[in-house]
Amino acid sequence: MWKKTKFIFVLVFLMIIAAGCAISPGPDNSQSAKAYFRVGTYNVRDMFDDVDDPGKSDDPATDPDRLKALADVILTSGCDILAVQEVENLDELTIFNRNYLGEYYSSVTLLEGNDPRGIDVGILSNFDLINVRSFRDREFEEGFTGSTIRFSRDLIAVQFYDDSGREWTLLTTHLKAGGGGHNSIRRQAQVEEITRIIREENYVDPFGRGLTILAGDLNAEPWTEELDALTDVPFSDPGRDVPSRETHASGKTLDYILLSPDADARYVVGSYTIFNEEPAEAASDHRLVHVDLYE
Repeated sequence: MWKKTKFIFVLVFLMIIAAGCAISPGPDNSQSAKAYFRVGTYNVRDMFDDVDDPGKSDDPATDPDRLKALADVILTSGCDILAVQEVENLDELTIFNRNYLGEYYSSVTLLEGNDPRGIDVGILSNFDLINVRSFRDREFEEGFTGSTIRFSRDLIAVQFYDDSGREWTLLTTHLKAGGGGHNSIRRQAQVEEITRIIREENYVDPFGRGLTILAGDLNAEPWTEELDALTDVPFSDPGRDVPSRETHASGKTLDYILLSPDADARYVVGSYTIFNEEPAEAASDHRLVHVDLYE
């Protein structure tokens, strides 16, 4: 009996050797083996063209050296999709992508908003964007005064599919500037309206499902009531535990990438980055912020 068992064992062993690579360790299902994409937000500070638009208090054209610095920051960051703020119009963003970014991005989106200076929000993307929506005409009540207001610039929502076929929603905005007082009340009303829109459009359902990102210049620090209003979604802040996270030259934290529960589950831990390398200081008074998300 032993000889027969031994013979079978040897035979099986020889078959394994002969098979060579026929036996493999199997697929690696760990998070580290999965691909990811990089999403960022960047207030590029007054990217204006050289045309004086009637009815707008637009500034002179942006200096080419600063455009070059902005491009260096963006290209070095390697964002696959980037929300931008303070760009005058779609033509200017398209020209910037062509002349300074070497058409790094395949999709350029910007919709005219409400700012009297003409500074708008837009998106540069290497994903095809679908269902591009503007909420610039959305009217809602400002709690303290009871007056009807709109978003200071706009709220844009886009959807896209990552390379694994998952559908994501990216919202970007640039909230009312300024410090406390009335400006804070107006920002809070804008944030509350964002949460209403997210619920109405089912970008995040009542159970927290939905791969949704809110990225932009929120003009409020993490401890303010304005940001507290976003916990209703609820959004998580991947930079919350970073000890020094100033995103503005003033030393304040104003720029955010916030994640819905489903999106947070795909966050690459430790990937939250504030881009402070040269020429960040010369490029803008804000810093580009980016995170990585598993596909």
